[in-house]
Amino acid sequence: MVILLVILSACGQQTVVLPTETPIPTVVSPTPVPTSTLIPVTVTPSPLPTQPIIPLITPDAIQVERWREYEDALARTILSFLPREEVICEWEILGRSDQEVYVWALCTSIISLGTSPISGTETFSSSSIPAVIHLREDGSVQSVEIRGAGSFYAPDISRMFPLDVQEEIERYRRGAGEIFEHIAWRRTHPEEPPLIVLLANPVP
Repeated sequence: MVILLVILSACGQQTVVLPTETPIPTVVSPTPVPTSTLIPVTVTPSPLPTQPIIPLITPDAIQVERWREYEDALARTILSFLPREEVICEWEILGRSDQEVYVWALCTSIISLGTSPISGTETFSSSSIPAVIHLREDGSVQSVEIRGAGSFYAPDISRMFPLDVQEEIERYRRGAGEIFEHIAWRRTHPEEPPLIVLLANPVP
């Protein structure tokens, strides 16, 4: 009997030791720690890449998209006697209708005609004139119309332009401002865009 009690007591000690060792791994394995670190990853950075998509260009986006087409049409009409590659143009919008853009245009050659004997400066072929750019349905340039000279001037202005644009034309006849300075700079930088694109002027 004594031997059996010793054996049973020894077995009881073994069974007591085993449960004391098993709770140790259960206490060590709380896995919510990595899941809690993933919560800050849900911060939404998505608005940041969408902000630069806001257009920063002109309200008159047609001038940015089609300025080469506008310049080409103006150059071929206003200084048609010169090779196209030798002409650059500037223009400012005076008004607009559904299929027409009313502009004051300034076109000049980039090849000098020589030195003026009076001022001693280089001279260029140039013309500063009001014009109507006729557009197709898709917004592309169909043609450019300019007023006639001499006795045709006044009747053509009345026929081609609305009254409010005619008032603007009178103002530009007294000087077209910054486009003269910019086109002089573009003679040596013909690949640069006209001032209307750089300033991103809105349509009146």
